[in-house]
Amino acid sequence: MTAEEAEQELVGELVPSQWRRVRPHYGSVVSSEFDLPRVPALAAVTAYFDAGRLVGVAFDARCGPQVFLDGLPLVGRVPSELVADLTAHADAHDVCLQHTQLGDLASEELGFFGSTQRAGDVLLTRAMLVDSRWAERIGDHSETYLPTAEWRDRMW
Repeated sequence: MTAEEAEQELVGELVPSQWRRVRPHYGSVVSSEFDLPRVPALAAVTAYFDAGRLVGVAFDARCGPQVFLDGLPLVGRVPSELVADLTAHADAHDVCLQHTQLGDLASEELGFFGSTQRAGDVLLTRAMLVDSRWAERIGDHSETYLPTAEWRDRMW
């Protein structure tokens, strides 16, 4: 979907960031941030577009919406608990998981990248879901499109 279509799908749940930033990344990749109506100025979701089409969505660990994989919550969790649950899920469904260079879990098959984000003195899980155009390198942190600068500056 396009940025406009994504925005229409989010009506009532999330609102475009009050800052209305669209950030350029690599080549034709741009991102746009969306806030929870009750928590402005903290992007709950960052959507990534490549050549104008949605290719990835990152969910903030502190204020992002919960995202589930077959009933397994992925956002705002204690990292060790998510790793245990996700590993069990992957084993049960014959899905390959890999560790990134930073020790986070990723899965090309699922289009999933899990990282951690500071919430005060605690680390919580942050999830990113991507389509097949980005999935091939999802576990390769040094070459991937995965964002870091957007949320690194916002850590509490």
